[in-house]
Amino acid sequence: MSSQVYNWKRFWCPRTAQINLGDRGGYLTDPTSEQGKYHNPELVELEAIADIPCLVLLGEPGIGKSQEMENLRSHTETKVNSDHEVLELNLRSCTSLRDDLFQDEQFIAWKDGIHRLYLFLDSLDEGLLQVQTLATQLVDTLKKNQYRNKLSRLYIRIVCRTAVFPQVLEEGLKELWKEDLAIYELAPLRYADAETAAMEEGIEPQGFLSEVWNKNLVPLAIKPVTLKFLLKIYKQHGGQFSPDQTLCSLYLEGCRLLGKEINLSRHGANLTGNLDSDQRLIVAARIAAVTVFANRFAVWTGINEEEAPAEDVLVRQLILGHESSNGREIEVTEAAIREVLNTGLFSSRGSNRLGWAHQTYAEFLAAWYLNQHNLSLSQILGLISHPDGRVVPQLQEATAWLASMQSDVFQEVMKTDPDVLLQSKLVTFDEVTKASLVESFLKLNDQEQLAYQYRLGSYGDLKHSDLPAQLRPGRI
Repeated sequence: MSSQVYNWKRFWCPRTAQINLGDRGGYLTDPTSEQGKYHNPELVELEAIADIPCLVLLGEPGIGKSQEMENLRSHTETKVNSDHEVLELNLRSCTSLRDDLFQDEQFIAWKDGIHRLYLFLDSLDEGLLQVQTLATQLVDTLKKNQYRNKLSRLYIRIVCRTAVFPQVLEEGLKELWKEDLAIYELAPLRYADAETAAMEEGIEPQGFLSEVWNKNLVPLAIKPVTLKFLLKIYKQHGGQFSPDQTLCSLYLEGCRLLGKEINLSRHGANLTGNLDSDQRLIVAARIAAVTVFANRFAVWTGINEEEAPAEDVLVRQLILGHESSNGREIEVTEAAIREVLNTGLFSSRGSNRLGWAHQTYAEFLAAWYLNQHNLSLSQILGLISHPDGRVVPQLQEATAWLASMQSDVFQEVMKTDPDVLLQSKLVTFDEVTKASLVESFLKLNDQEQLAYQYRLGSYGDLKHSDLPAQLRPGRI
């Protein structure tokens, strides 16, 4: 899979505004075009919001949030006064805000100084700590007198998935920064962006985009992570897609292709490994299940295990027993684990640490692994749910994948978290399912148990022929 960063111009939309995806069957209507100025008048480029003191950047999985965060950090470093500083913390690997942030020397120097600090907090939704815990710790600490009267010098940037951005954090930031708080959401890709990516991958763009249109794959072409899958698979199959291509089969094939790519810089120029692509896939899925459901940030590959961070899983913890691939059993050895870690599915997290090249790969493969092993419904619910029955926020996307693979999981999740199914865009709903989802939304709303952020665009997917009757008083 290409790791190239394309020269895309991305756009951000205030969370309260709507995004128009009316260009050529579902692409973002270009805000810089004559038509787009009217259809997407509130969309802005990143530089236009770079000076907002408290900035929250939201987006769907795989939409490109972290790359935009990196772009914002680079932009800030080039523009910031030499007297000011930039501090970056990826919350995905954070085990304690007290130790990782508030005891950081650079943060302490800001507190005791007079300069401005630009604080970048990425991957709030993927944190090893619970999202609510991270949010509460952050706002409660910043409210303390030793920090509160210095917040005019703290420019904070937070990245999170739209669906799990916690209300407690929004309310806390609003109390601390008031009108200096802004929340934006990253818009999907334009048609021109998909053209650019195709050309830079050596693919004739018009043929590719026509095939995307003919196979109803535009919803995948407007997200960077799935667009890269499309380009890879299209190229691999000589300029076409399979007629029965589904989202699950697309991800499965994309992950299989990533698993074929050996990173020679890590593996050695003369080594290609001993596993075939299907064997690598099931071993990768085992690693995914452990890192996702056991909440681990990376795999520690070093010899000295005592040096491994607490948030990492050790290689030896992954090598128990066998896996089955196409009816053949393979022993999961240390060599097998290391071979898979050296593929395009993984990237470096520092010395002796390897993590997923994109969290979406891990979430899909973790769900696929459970499905392959035929876990019972009760076992699955035990993995994905809080004691109150709600889906763990960090596991919402993996849960959505599972729901798309197993109807019994879908039915159970619909009772407690219909918003997880709706926001994921992983499942195609028929008329009966839409009606059932609406019924679940209404019932949970009446019971004051519905936790979601209202977004008109998402609920349009629930339109069905009997909706007017379903919304009449006395429906339940």
